[in-house]
Amino acid sequence: MCLRPNLSTLVLSLAVFLSLACQGASETGNVESSKNSDSTTAKASVEDGVATQASRSTDDRPPIEGVSGGRASTRETLVVIKALDVAPIRDEVIVSSRVESDISVAVFPKLTGLPITNVTFDEGESVQQGDILMTLYDTELRLAEQRAAGAFQEKKLEVERQVLMLKEEDARIIRAERAQQKQLGDLDRLQGLVDDGLVNMQEVADARLEAEHASDDLNLSRFKRDATVIAGQLAQIAQSQAEIDWKRAQEDLQQTEVRAPVAGVVAERHVETGELSSQGEMAFRIVDITRPTLELRVPQDAMDRLKQGQSVEARSVTGTSQTYRGTVRRVNPVLDRATGSVSVLVDLEPAAGLAPGLFCEARIVTEARDAAVLIDKRAVRYDDDQPIFFALNEDGTSVKRVPFVAGASTAMQTEILSILDGAPPEASMQVVVVGNENLKDGDKVRVEEAPY
Repeated sequence: MCLRPNLSTLVLSLAVFLSLACQGASETGNVESSKNSDSTTAKASVEDGVATQASRSTDDRPPIEGVSGGRASTRETLVVIKALDVAPIRDEVIVSSRVESDISVAVFPKLTGLPITNVTFDEGESVQQGDILMTLYDTELRLAEQRAAGAFQEKKLEVERQVLMLKEEDARIIRAERAQQKQLGDLDRLQGLVDDGLVNMQEVADARLEAEHASDDLNLSRFKRDATVIAGQLAQIAQSQAEIDWKRAQEDLQQTEVRAPVAGVVAERHVETGELSSQGEMAFRIVDITRPTLELRVPQDAMDRLKQGQSVEARSVTGTSQTYRGTVRRVNPVLDRATGSVSVLVDLEPAAGLAPGLFCEARIVTEARDAAVLIDKRAVRYDDDQPIFFALNEDGTSVKRVPFVAGASTAMQTEILSILDGAPPEASMQVVVVGNENLKDGDKVRVEEAPY
Protein backbone atom coordinates (compact mmCIF):
# COMPACT_ATOMS: atom_id res chain seq x y z
CA MET A 1 0.00 0.00 0.00
CA CYS A 2 1.36 3.37 -0.93
CA LEU A 3 1.57 5.98 1.88
CA ARG A 4 1.20 9.64 1.04
CA PRO A 5 2.16 12.25 3.61
CA ASN A 6 -0.50 14.68 4.68
CA LEU A 7 0.07 18.18 3.39
CA SER A 8 -0.89 19.80 6.61
CA THR A 9 1.52 17.61 8.52
CA LEU A 10 4.42 18.67 6.31
CA VAL A 11 3.67 22.35 6.72
CA LEU A 12 3.50 21.99 10.46
CA SER A 13 6.84 20.19 10.60
CA LEU A 14 8.51 22.85 8.50
CA ALA A 15 7.23 25.62 10.76
CA VAL A 16 8.58 23.88 13.86
CA PHE A 17 12.02 23.45 12.24
CA LEU A 18 12.27 27.08 11.28
CA SER A 19 11.26 28.20 14.76
CA LEU A 20 13.91 26.07 16.38
CA ALA A 21 16.54 27.30 13.95
CA CYS A 22 15.81 30.98 14.68
CA GLN A 23 15.98 30.38 18.43
CA GLY A 24 19.40 28.74 18.13
CA ALA A 25 20.75 31.61 16.07
CA SER A 26 19.53 34.14 18.60
CA GLU A 27 21.19 32.29 21.45
CA THR A 28 24.44 32.03 19.52
CA GLY A 29 24.41 35.75 18.83
CA ASN A 30 23.86 36.52 22.46
CA VAL A 31 26.79 34.33 23.45
CA GLU A 32 29.17 35.96 20.90
CA SER A 33 28.06 39.42 21.95
CA SER A 34 28.73 38.52 25.54
CA LYS A 35 32.18 37.20 24.65
CA ASN A 36 33.08 40.35 22.68
CA SER A 37 31.93 42.54 25.50
CA ASP A 38 34.00 40.61 28.01
CA SER A 39 37.10 40.73 25.72
CA THR A 40 36.81 44.47 25.24
CA THR A 41 36.51 45.00 28.94
CA ALA A 42 39.57 42.83 29.66
CA LYS A 43 41.66 44.56 26.98
CA ALA A 44 40.85 47.97 28.34
CA SER A 45 41.85 46.83 31.78
CA VAL A 46 45.21 45.46 30.54
CA GLU A 47 45.97 48.64 28.62
CA ASP A 48 45.21 50.74 31.65
CA GLY A 49 47.53 48.57 33.73
CA VAL A 50 50.34 48.83 31.17
CA ALA A 51 49.95 52.58 30.90
CA THR A 52 49.99 52.87 34.66
CA GLN A 53 53.11 50.69 34.90
CA ALA A 54 54.82 52.65 32.06
CA SER A 55 54.06 55.93 33.78
CA ARG A 56 55.43 54.64 37.05
CA SER A 57 58.55 53.27 35.32
CA THR A 58 59.22 56.59 33.56
CA ASP A 59 59.04 58.48 36.79
CA ASP A 60 61.29 56.09 38.74
CA ARG A 61 64.04 54.95 36.26
CA PRO A 62 67.53 56.74 36.04
CA PRO A 63 68.52 58.81 32.93
CA ILE A 64 69.66 56.78 29.89
CA GLU A 65 73.41 57.39 29.15
CA GLY A 66 74.28 59.02 25.83
CA VAL A 67 70.70 60.13 25.05
CA SER A 68 70.68 63.68 23.71
CA GLY A 69 68.47 65.94 25.76
CA GLY A 70 68.65 63.78 28.87
CA ARG A 71 68.52 65.51 32.18
CA ALA A 72 72.08 64.51 33.07
CA SER A 73 74.10 62.98 30.16
CA THR A 74 77.10 61.01 31.45
CA ARG A 75 78.57 59.75 28.16
CA GLU A 76 82.39 59.47 28.17
CA THR A 77 84.65 59.09 25.12
CA LEU A 78 87.57 56.73 25.41
CA VAL A 79 90.74 58.59 24.29
CA VAL A 80 94.51 58.26 24.23
CA ILE A 81 96.55 61.35 25.13
CA LYS A 82 100.13 62.42 24.52
CA ALA A 83 102.21 65.38 25.70
CA LEU A 84 103.57 68.02 23.34
CA ASP A 85 107.21 67.72 22.38
CA VAL A 86 110.03 70.28 22.29
CA ALA A 87 112.68 69.42 19.71
CA PRO A 88 114.61 70.90 16.77
CA ILE A 89 112.71 71.24 13.50
CA ARG A 90 113.49 72.38 9.99
CA ASP A 91 111.18 73.86 7.42
CA GLU A 92 112.11 72.26 4.11
CA VAL A 93 111.14 72.39 0.46
CA ILE A 94 111.63 68.98 -1.15
CA VAL A 95 112.21 68.75 -4.93
CA SER A 96 113.81 66.10 -7.14
CA SER A 97 116.13 66.75 -10.06
CA ARG A 98 119.24 65.48 -11.84
CA VAL A 99 122.74 66.62 -11.04
CA GLU A 100 124.24 68.75 -13.78
CA SER A 101 127.62 70.36 -14.32
CA ASP A 102 127.93 74.11 -14.04
CA ILE A 103 130.08 73.91 -17.19
CA SER A 104 128.91 71.59 -19.94
CA VAL A 105 130.14 72.39 -23.44
CA ALA A 106 129.18 70.72 -26.69
CA VAL A 107 132.05 70.76 -29.22
CA PHE A 108 131.21 71.03 -32.93
CA PRO A 109 133.72 71.10 -35.80
CA LYS A 110 133.62 74.38 -37.70
CA LEU A 111 134.54 72.80 -41.04
CA THR A 112 132.33 70.48 -43.04
CA GLY A 113 133.29 67.72 -45.43
CA LEU A 114 136.88 67.16 -44.30
CA PRO A 115 138.11 63.66 -43.37
CA ILE A 116 138.94 63.12 -39.69
CA THR A 117 142.57 62.05 -39.54
CA ASN A 118 142.95 61.46 -35.79
CA VAL A 119 140.86 61.34 -32.57
CA THR A 120 143.02 61.84 -29.49
CA PHE A 121 140.58 61.56 -26.53
CA ASP A 122 137.89 59.09 -25.55
CA GLU A 123 134.94 59.26 -23.14
CA GLY A 124 135.90 59.52 -19.49
CA GLU A 125 139.32 61.04 -20.13
CA SER A 126 140.31 64.35 -18.62
CA VAL A 127 141.31 67.22 -20.88
CA GLN A 128 142.80 70.65 -20.34
CA GLN A 129 141.70 73.78 -22.10
CA GLY A 130 143.37 73.92 -25.53
CA ASP A 131 144.07 70.17 -25.85
CA ILE A 132 143.60 68.80 -29.38
CA LEU A 133 140.56 66.52 -29.43
CA MET A 134 140.80 65.55 -33.10
CA THR A 135 142.47 66.64 -36.34
CA LEU A 136 141.10 67.05 -39.88
CA TYR A 137 142.71 66.72 -43.31
CA ASP A 138 144.52 70.06 -43.86
CA THR A 139 146.57 69.88 -47.10
CA GLU A 140 144.25 72.02 -49.21
CA LEU A 141 143.72 74.50 -46.45
CA ARG A 142 147.45 74.80 -45.85
CA LEU A 143 148.02 75.63 -49.55
CA ALA A 144 145.17 78.11 -49.47
CA GLU A 145 146.75 79.77 -46.43
CA GLN A 146 150.05 80.11 -48.24
CA ARG A 147 148.38 81.66 -51.30
CA ALA A 148 146.54 84.11 -49.10
CA ALA A 149 149.78 84.97 -47.34
CA GLY A 150 151.46 85.68 -50.69
CA ALA A 151 148.59 87.88 -51.87
CA PHE A 152 148.77 89.83 -48.66
CA GLN A 153 152.48 90.45 -49.06
CA GLU A 154 151.90 91.62 -52.63
CA LYS A 155 149.28 94.15 -51.55
CA LYS A 156 151.49 95.26 -48.73
CA LEU A 157 154.32 96.00 -51.18
CA GLU A 158 151.90 97.91 -53.39
CA VAL A 159 151.01 100.13 -50.47
CA GLU A 160 154.67 100.78 -49.80
CA ARG A 161 155.18 101.65 -53.50
CA GLN A 162 152.31 104.13 -53.35
CA VAL A 163 153.90 105.70 -50.29
CA LEU A 164 157.15 106.21 -52.20
CA MET A 165 155.30 107.65 -55.20
CA LEU A 166 153.54 110.09 -52.90
CA LYS A 167 156.87 111.22 -51.56
CA GLU A 168 158.11 111.69 -55.15
CA GLU A 169 155.06 113.79 -56.00
CA ASP A 170 155.64 115.91 -52.92
CA ALA A 171 159.21 116.58 -54.12
CA ARG A 172 157.95 117.55 -57.57
CA ILE A 173 155.49 119.98 -56.06
CA ILE A 174 158.24 121.62 -54.05
CA ARG A 175 160.39 121.97 -57.22
CA ALA A 176 157.45 123.37 -59.20
CA GLU A 177 156.74 125.90 -56.48
CA ARG A 178 160.38 127.08 -56.58
CA ALA A 179 160.30 127.37 -60.39
CA GLN A 180 157.08 129.38 -60.19
CA GLN A 181 158.55 131.72 -57.62
CA LYS A 182 161.66 132.25 -59.84
CA GLN A 183 159.57 133.02 -62.88
CA LEU A 184 157.39 135.45 -61.00
CA GLY A 185 160.48 137.18 -59.64
CA ASP A 186 162.02 137.50 -63.14
CA LEU A 187 158.75 138.93 -64.45
CA ASP A 188 158.66 141.58 -61.76
CA ARG A 189 162.26 142.52 -62.38
CA LEU A 190 161.79 142.88 -66.16
CA GLN A 191 158.66 144.97 -65.69
CA GLY A 192 160.74 147.37 -63.56
CA LEU A 193 163.38 147.67 -66.30
CA VAL A 194 160.75 148.43 -68.93
CA ASP A 195 160.00 151.75 -67.26
CA ASP A 196 163.69 152.61 -67.39
CA GLY A 197 163.87 151.63 -71.11
CA LEU A 198 166.42 148.90 -70.50
CA VAL A 199 164.33 145.98 -71.87
CA ASN A 200 161.74 145.76 -74.56
CA MET A 201 158.18 144.50 -74.24
CA GLN A 202 158.94 141.18 -75.95
CA GLU A 203 161.23 140.12 -73.14
CA VAL A 204 158.56 140.98 -70.64
CA ALA A 205 155.99 138.94 -72.58
CA ASP A 206 158.35 135.95 -72.69
CA ALA A 207 158.93 136.20 -68.94
CA ARG A 208 155.18 136.36 -68.28
CA LEU A 209 154.69 133.23 -70.38
CA GLU A 210 157.36 131.35 -68.47
CA ALA A 211 155.73 132.32 -65.20
CA GLU A 212 152.41 130.97 -66.44
CA HIS A 213 154.07 127.71 -67.49
CA ALA A 214 155.58 127.40 -64.02
CA SER A 215 152.15 127.84 -62.45
CA ASP A 216 150.69 125.19 -64.73
CA ASP A 217 153.48 122.77 -63.83
CA LEU A 218 152.79 123.34 -60.13
CA ASN A 219 149.08 122.65 -60.55
CA LEU A 220 149.83 119.52 -62.56
CA SER A 221 152.15 118.25 -59.85
CA ARG A 222 149.45 118.80 -57.28
CA PHE A 223 146.94 116.85 -59.40
CA LYS A 224 149.37 113.98 -59.69
CA ARG A 225 149.89 113.98 -55.96
CA ASP A 226 146.12 113.77 -55.35
CA ALA A 227 145.94 110.82 -57.76
CA THR A 228 148.83 109.17 -55.96
CA VAL A 229 147.01 109.62 -52.60
CA ILE A 230 143.91 107.93 -54.01
CA ALA A 231 145.98 105.10 -55.46
CA GLY A 232 147.63 104.68 -52.05
CA GLN A 233 144.23 104.47 -50.36
CA LEU A 234 143.06 101.87 -52.84
CA ALA A 235 146.25 99.92 -52.19
CA GLN A 236 145.60 100.03 -48.46
CA ILE A 237 142.05 98.74 -48.98
CA ALA A 238 143.37 95.91 -51.12
CA GLN A 239 145.97 95.18 -48.47
CA SER A 240 143.29 95.03 -45.77
CA GLN A 241 141.16 92.67 -47.84
CA ALA A 242 144.17 90.48 -48.54
CA GLU A 243 144.95 90.47 -44.81
CA ILE A 244 141.38 89.39 -44.05
CA ASP A 245 141.61 86.59 -46.59
CA TRP A 246 144.90 85.49 -45.10
CA LYS A 247 143.52 85.50 -41.55
CA ARG A 248 140.49 83.56 -42.72
CA ALA A 249 142.75 81.02 -44.36
CA GLN A 250 144.77 80.83 -41.15
CA GLU A 251 141.59 80.36 -39.12
CA ASP A 252 140.39 77.60 -41.41
CA LEU A 253 143.75 75.91 -41.10
CA GLN A 254 143.63 76.20 -37.32
CA GLN A 255 140.13 74.67 -37.28
CA THR A 256 141.55 71.45 -38.63
CA GLU A 257 142.71 70.98 -35.04
CA VAL A 258 139.58 70.73 -32.89
CA ARG A 259 140.60 71.81 -29.39
CA ALA A 260 138.94 71.61 -25.98
CA PRO A 261 137.34 75.00 -25.15
CA VAL A 262 137.33 74.24 -21.40
CA ALA A 263 139.00 71.88 -18.98
CA GLY A 264 136.99 68.90 -17.82
CA VAL A 265 136.07 65.32 -18.68
CA VAL A 266 134.96 64.01 -22.06
CA ALA A 267 131.38 62.97 -21.31
CA GLU A 268 130.39 62.16 -24.92
CA ARG A 269 132.27 61.30 -28.11
CA HIS A 270 130.47 60.92 -31.45
CA VAL A 271 133.26 60.81 -34.06
CA GLU A 272 135.64 58.22 -35.42
CA THR A 273 138.78 58.42 -37.55
CA GLY A 274 137.98 58.40 -41.27
CA GLU A 275 134.55 59.99 -40.98
CA LEU A 276 133.74 63.33 -42.59
CA SER A 277 133.33 66.32 -40.34
CA SER A 278 130.00 68.16 -40.11
CA GLN A 279 129.20 71.50 -38.52
CA GLY A 280 125.72 70.29 -37.55
CA GLU A 281 126.81 67.21 -35.60
CA MET A 282 128.27 67.35 -32.10
CA ALA A 283 131.67 65.71 -31.89
CA PHE A 284 132.34 65.87 -28.13
CA ARG A 285 130.72 67.02 -24.89
CA ILE A 286 133.01 68.19 -22.10
CA VAL A 287 131.77 68.69 -18.53
CA ASP A 288 133.48 70.08 -15.45
CA ILE A 289 132.68 67.51 -12.75
CA THR A 290 134.35 69.66 -10.09
CA ARG A 291 131.37 72.06 -10.15
CA PRO A 292 128.18 69.98 -9.80
CA THR A 293 124.86 71.82 -9.69
CA LEU A 294 121.15 71.16 -9.35
CA GLU A 295 118.55 73.13 -11.26
CA LEU A 296 115.35 72.71 -9.27
CA ARG A 297 111.78 73.54 -10.25
CA VAL A 298 110.04 74.64 -7.06
CA PRO A 299 106.24 75.20 -6.85
CA GLN A 300 105.25 78.85 -6.69
CA ASP A 301 103.65 78.53 -3.23
CA ALA A 302 107.17 78.06 -1.79
CA MET A 303 108.69 81.00 -3.67
CA ASP A 304 108.44 83.44 -0.73
CA ARG A 305 110.43 81.06 1.49
CA LEU A 306 113.41 80.79 -0.87
CA LYS A 307 116.48 83.02 -0.89
CA GLN A 308 120.12 82.98 -1.88
CA GLY A 309 122.51 81.23 0.51
CA GLN A 310 120.08 78.70 1.98
CA SER A 311 121.57 75.28 2.70
CA VAL A 312 120.56 72.26 0.64
CA GLU A 313 120.85 68.55 1.31
CA ALA A 314 120.68 66.13 -1.61
CA ARG A 315 120.45 62.37 -1.60
CA SER A 316 120.34 59.88 -4.43
CA VAL A 317 116.92 58.32 -4.97
CA THR A 318 118.62 54.95 -5.40
CA GLY A 319 118.64 54.64 -1.63
CA THR A 320 122.29 55.31 -0.78
CA SER A 321 122.82 56.82 2.66
CA GLN A 322 125.34 59.42 1.49
CA THR A 323 124.14 63.00 1.73
CA TYR A 324 125.51 65.75 -0.51
CA ARG A 325 125.50 69.34 0.69
CA GLY A 326 125.07 72.52 -1.27
CA THR A 327 123.95 76.14 -1.26
CA VAL A 328 121.31 78.08 -3.18
CA ARG A 329 123.15 80.27 -5.67
CA ARG A 330 120.23 81.89 -7.47
CA VAL A 331 116.44 82.09 -7.23
CA ASN A 332 114.85 83.18 -10.49
CA PRO A 333 112.31 85.92 -9.65
CA VAL A 334 110.25 85.11 -12.76
CA LEU A 335 107.83 82.19 -12.77
CA ASP A 336 107.67 79.70 -15.60
CA ARG A 337 104.35 80.40 -17.33
CA ALA A 338 103.93 76.83 -18.53
CA THR A 339 104.52 75.07 -15.19
CA GLY A 340 103.92 77.83 -12.64
CA SER A 341 107.22 76.96 -10.95
CA VAL A 342 110.33 78.95 -10.10
CA SER A 343 113.86 77.93 -11.10
CA VAL A 344 116.39 77.54 -8.27
CA LEU A 345 120.08 76.92 -9.02
CA VAL A 346 122.03 75.04 -6.33
CA ASP A 347 125.82 74.67 -6.10
CA LEU A 348 126.78 71.27 -4.66
CA GLU A 349 130.01 70.49 -2.89
CA PRO A 350 132.12 68.02 -4.94
CA ALA A 351 132.04 64.53 -3.47
CA ALA A 352 132.70 60.95 -4.49
CA GLY A 353 129.78 59.53 -6.42
CA LEU A 354 128.29 62.92 -7.20
CA ALA A 355 128.31 62.65 -10.98
CA PRO A 356 126.31 64.58 -13.59
CA GLY A 357 123.10 62.75 -14.39
CA LEU A 358 122.56 61.39 -10.85
CA PHE A 359 118.87 61.73 -9.88
CA CYS A 360 118.60 63.22 -6.39
CA GLU A 361 116.01 64.36 -3.89
CA ALA A 362 116.99 67.83 -2.72
CA ARG A 363 115.85 69.40 0.55
CA ILE A 364 116.12 73.19 0.73
CA VAL A 365 116.23 74.24 4.38
CA THR A 366 114.21 77.46 4.43
CA GLU A 367 114.13 77.81 8.23
CA ALA A 368 115.44 75.90 11.26
CA ARG A 369 114.66 76.17 15.00
CA ASP A 370 116.42 74.34 17.83
CA ALA A 371 113.51 74.33 20.31
CA ALA A 372 110.17 74.12 18.55
CA VAL A 373 106.90 73.02 20.20
CA LEU A 374 105.69 70.00 18.23
CA ILE A 375 102.38 68.17 18.21
CA ASP A 376 101.66 64.66 16.97
CA LYS A 377 99.93 64.90 13.58
CA ARG A 378 97.28 62.43 14.78
CA ALA A 379 96.06 65.11 17.18
CA VAL A 380 95.52 67.74 14.51
CA ARG A 381 92.05 68.31 13.05
CA TYR A 382 90.81 71.05 10.72
CA ASP A 383 87.77 73.26 11.10
CA ASP A 384 87.26 75.24 7.88
CA ASP A 385 91.01 75.09 7.18
CA GLN A 386 91.78 76.16 10.77
CA PRO A 387 94.07 73.62 12.49
CA ILE A 388 92.85 72.64 15.97
CA PHE A 389 93.53 70.04 18.64
CA PHE A 390 91.82 68.89 21.83
CA ALA A 391 93.72 69.23 25.10
CA LEU A 392 92.88 67.62 28.41
CA ASN A 393 91.52 70.05 31.00
CA GLU A 394 92.97 70.26 34.51
CA ASP A 395 90.14 68.11 35.88
CA GLY A 396 91.38 65.24 33.72
CA THR A 397 87.84 64.29 32.67
CA SER A 398 87.05 66.79 29.91
CA VAL A 399 88.72 68.39 26.91
CA LYS A 400 88.91 71.84 25.40
CA ARG A 401 89.15 72.85 21.73
CA VAL A 402 92.42 74.68 20.95
CA PRO A 403 92.93 76.43 17.57
CA PHE A 404 96.55 77.20 16.70
CA VAL A 405 98.91 78.59 14.05
CA ALA A 406 100.89 75.80 12.36
CA GLY A 407 104.50 76.15 11.31
CA ALA A 408 106.91 73.65 9.85
CA SER A 409 106.07 69.97 9.75
CA THR A 410 107.73 66.60 9.45
CA ALA A 411 106.33 63.21 8.55
CA MET A 412 105.01 62.69 12.12
CA GLN A 413 104.82 66.13 13.78
CA THR A 414 103.64 69.68 13.18
CA GLU A 415 105.06 72.80 14.77
CA ILE A 416 102.81 75.01 16.91
CA LEU A 417 103.84 78.62 16.38
CA SER A 418 101.17 80.09 18.64
CA ILE A 419 97.73 79.52 20.15
CA LEU A 420 95.01 81.72 18.65
CA ASP A 421 93.80 82.92 22.06
CA GLY A 422 97.19 84.58 22.58
CA ALA A 423 98.63 82.15 25.08
CA PRO A 424 101.95 80.56 24.20
CA PRO A 425 101.91 76.79 23.68
CA GLU A 426 102.91 74.83 26.77
CA ALA A 427 104.95 71.69 26.30
CA SER A 428 103.17 70.14 29.29
CA MET A 429 99.78 70.16 27.55
CA GLN A 430 98.22 66.71 27.13
CA VAL A 431 96.55 66.40 23.71
CA VAL A 432 94.17 63.77 22.38
CA VAL A 433 95.83 61.69 19.66
CA VAL A 434 93.26 58.85 19.44
CA GLY A 435 89.49 59.21 19.79
CA ASN A 436 89.26 62.86 18.71
CA GLU A 437 87.17 62.34 15.60
CA ASN A 438 83.83 63.45 17.08
CA LEU A 439 84.94 65.44 20.12
CA LYS A 440 83.50 68.84 20.95
CA ASP A 441 84.64 71.53 23.32
CA GLY A 442 83.87 70.45 26.91
CA ASP A 443 83.14 66.77 26.13
CA LYS A 444 83.70 64.21 28.89
CA VAL A 445 86.49 61.72 28.21
CA ARG A 446 88.05 58.71 29.86
CA VAL A 447 91.78 58.39 29.31
CA GLU A 448 93.06 55.02 28.15
CA GLU A 449 96.45 54.46 29.72
CA ALA A 450 97.76 52.24 26.94
CA PRO A 451 97.12 52.92 23.24
CA TYR A 452 94.53 50.70 21.63
